[in-house]
Amino acid sequence: MDNEQIKNTIDYFKESGDTIRVRDIAYALLSRMFTDSKTAYQCLFGGDGYEDYVADDMRGKVEDYLTQQGFIKSFSTDADTGGISFEENRKEMEMLLEKTQRALDDGLIEPKDGLKILADIRVKLNDKFKVQEQTKDRMIIVEKKFDFVCPYTKHECYQLDKEEAMKKWDLIEKQQTS
Repeated sequence: MDNEQIKNTIDYFKESGDTIRVRDIAYALLSRMFTDSKTAYQCLFGGDGYEDYVADDMRGKVEDYLTQQGFIKSFSTDADTGGISFEENRKEMEMLLEKTQRALDDGLIEPKDGLKILADIRVKLNDKFKVQEQTKDRMIIVEKKFDFVCPYTKHECYQLDKEEAMKKWDLIEKQQTS
């Protein structure tokens, strides 16, 4: 977003009778960048008043306008898929996991409820997004038993026929030129 677009946004709200500042636009943009929108508020405004600022209807109008103009990517719609993309959804689930862990550490959530929420989120991440480490299947190859005894070494051997040897060692038949 450049200066001209910021001026156009402020002018749009002036025409409708509302007053916004550059900080309000910056908050709308930064709140999407940081994991916690309170961090964006403190970077721009400092001090207290976050709850009052977030409760203000004007903030929602600014975010809606910026989303309509394409400056904020909407989490509810995506032109390509018609919904939230796979990666966006996975990132949101991971952020929700981090937020829940922080709330649990800060004592905002009861331990019993917090652990249940964390377990549910982890199960959904593993089921839907295959976040857990995938184990590779191990194959054991068992050679065929012997079918004759070597007349020279007197060892039990299995003699491959032409087709089996070509398959085992990835051989190809030589093309005869005429």
